[in-house]
Amino acid sequence: MADLPIINLPLLHRDPLAKSSVIKKIRDACHRYGFFHVVDHGIPDRVIEDALKVSGEFFQLPMAEKEELASDDVCKEVRFCKLEMGEFARDFLKLYANPLDHFLASWPRSPPYYREKMGIYSKEVRKLSIELFGAIVESLNLDNQTNHLQKNFEQGLQTLVLNSYAPCSESDKKIGAPPHTDHSIITVLLQSAPGLEIENGETWKNVPNLKGSLQVLVGVHLEVISNGFYKSVLHRAIPSCGDSITRLSIASLHNLAIDEVVEPAAELEIDGEDGNSRMYKGSSLRDYLKHLASGEKRGFIETIKIN
Repeated sequence: MADLPIINLPLLHRDPLAKSSVIKKIRDACHRYGFFHVVDHGIPDRVIEDALKVSGEFFQLPMAEKEELASDDVCKEVRFCKLEMGEFARDFLKLYANPLDHFLASWPRSPPYYREKMGIYSKEVRKLSIELFGAIVESLNLDNQTNHLQKNFEQGLQTLVLNSYAPCSESDKKIGAPPHTDHSIITVLLQSAPGLEIENGETWKNVPNLKGSLQVLVGVHLEVISNGFYKSVLHRAIPSCGDSITRLSIASLHNLAIDEVVEPAAELEIDGEDGNSRMYKGSSLRDYLKHLASGEKRGFIETIKIN
């Protein structure tokens, strides 16, 4: 999809005119699509290659080794499972990653250097997310809350979600991830091959895997902070049937602390849709996890909307 926005990160630091143009482009991207590509993001190619390599090696381990981390507890800090949701299936590994020194010892021990390579990637993508969030806050003109939000974001929880999509054939299409929004402020996505689709205007749009780019998705809690001006993007994973390779993705979800309540920014409450001054109730990441564990059919965003 050629018209999906691409943000060239170094332009934020070139000169005031270039920065203003990038901030405006980010605002438009988050409002129209809930999505953008980011290029020249500063994460070295070797770090990205190593993260994908050790991720692939983990998923190729014998099931007995992976099952040591298996759990149905959505609150568990490290969790492996084989997910099947309707017509979709994938292997899944969740890792809490910030503060890294608190969680690293619970990460997989195999393959060798897994903790080292994924730890380096998690730190690099976290630095990127902090820079991106600063630009996003600026794009919302939140002058009175910028420092508070930025500080809480920097101290917040980072979760790595790793997915492995096995090759599929025309006769076996149960590979992928169903439509969903991310419960994050932003998600930074790395994918080894195309397969991501986003909903825009009630149609599904394929997201090309641009060389050297990462994908940035607006999550539910950024929708809340923006009081509905930015929309959490509905997306799914549909690897191409007939491909002979396994598709990998590494999603880095960035939130505030797990019990920190996220509410609409006071400066934006007067801009609510349909005349509402405040469109969402406050909620935390733990509230979302409880919702997920409950089996509630409605999406979490629907449960916190103020009618």
